[in-house]
Amino acid sequence: MNFKSLYSIFLKPAQGKPGPILLLSFWCLTQLNAQEQQFSQAQQLAISGQHAEAEALLGPLTAAHPDYLPAALLRAHNLSWSGQYLLSIDAFNTILQQRPGQDEALVGLAYALNWSGAGNQAIETFQQVLEQAPGNIDARKGLGYAYLSERNPQSAILIFEPLSRDYPEVTEYHIALGKARLMAGRHRAAQQSFEQALAAGPSNGEAQQLLVSSRTQGSALEMDIWGGYSKVEEASRTGLRLLQALYRIDSRYSVFARFDNSLSLDNLDFVNRNSNASSLWGGVLAGWNDRLATRLEYGMRFFPERNTQQQARLEQVFYIQNGFSLRLGGWAGFSNDFPTEWYSYAGLYIPIHPYVALEPSYYYGKDGLNSVSQQRAVLAAKLFMPSGPEFTLGGFWGKANLGIEGIPDETSGGYLLALIPLNDWLSGQLAVNYERGNFATATVVAAGMKLRFK
Repeated sequence: MNFKSLYSIFLKPAQGKPGPILLLSFWCLTQLNAQEQQFSQAQQLAISGQHAEAEALLGPLTAAHPDYLPAALLRAHNLSWSGQYLLSIDAFNTILQQRPGQDEALVGLAYALNWSGAGNQAIETFQQVLEQAPGNIDARKGLGYAYLSERNPQSAILIFEPLSRDYPEVTEYHIALGKARLMAGRHRAAQQSFEQALAAGPSNGEAQQLLVSSRTQGSALEMDIWGGYSKVEEASRTGLRLLQALYRIDSRYSVFARFDNSLSLDNLDFVNRNSNASSLWGGVLAGWNDRLATRLEYGMRFFPERNTQQQARLEQVFYIQNGFSLRLGGWAGFSNDFPTEWYSYAGLYIPIHPYVALEPSYYYGKDGLNSVSQQRAVLAAKLFMPSGPEFTLGGFWGKANLGIEGIPDETSGGYLLALIPLNDWLSGQLAVNYERGNFATATVVAAGMKLRFK
């Protein structure tokens, strides 16, 4: 049956025949109700993060009703939220071909472009939206985020300053402004933004972490000095543990040098012989972008009766979202007269509360002294106080396949770290560590100072 015959049956005026018209009206209402129910269900799934389930409903819905704009827009947004940026861009472009200049499609396209890494295209698209709709808040903040992605903090500040002023209750705008100010090197102003974010949303974990970070990054030069007392079995020793200087070239790159004497104080053999095994290190920290940072170090350890040991360490940090990050790295030590020793590790940073985070990590490697594999699992909890102090409480358990009679394979222990700001340039530091090792039990109590120069 073709359209003409349907028209003649249902729509052509017919005296005394209201039944077909009522039937058609009921059928249309039924179809519309089913369509809206399917859309509503898909919307709930997409918003709750069940993107695959939402797409399973939206794909058939948009195919059956290609002119149903809400479903087409939701499907394009859902693809973008699930990280399928190229498919999302295609979906938004299809909508714009049918409806040129459609605001929501242009805004969604711009966000997908920015998240895909095409920041300049995103900026142009957001600007296009604002030319035809200057009051579009989503486009304004999206333009600010695009400027941040392209590392243009001054332009981002011009976007987020009026947004945070006009909408002081919106935590997101204060955080974005703080990030832009931090990127521009305006550390004190960035701290104020993060403090305003916490005033608007006291439970915001990202704002709390950024506030701590802004306090740290406000200094061009940092120096750490540590000394302490170590008791290893019945022997003990007191002395300098560590000296470090770190210089921030800019907001992304830092270089550092370190003198490390901790092995001289904590190793039973060196303590008994009153000898030293200190290390000199140099390295660089690179914050490539908001998602990736690298730490690269090279050093030399000087033994009293062995050749100098070369050391290298590499660490990659992946910042995922909402303060959650993944850390992967490794260390190796090698010399001509001693077997190579090494370990690799993986760790997570998991915010569970605005002021609390968990740090589980796992280490696996080979000891050069005994040439046996070793592993260690660590779990630490970090506490950030609003006034600045930071505390870390951790415990660990390890195992070494020694196979030596009378020597335990397992190790265990715990530690406490504290950083207590005293003023803008000086902080006190404290560390307490207890370890029941394979060959000795050790207790370490150390104290230090961190100096920051603007």
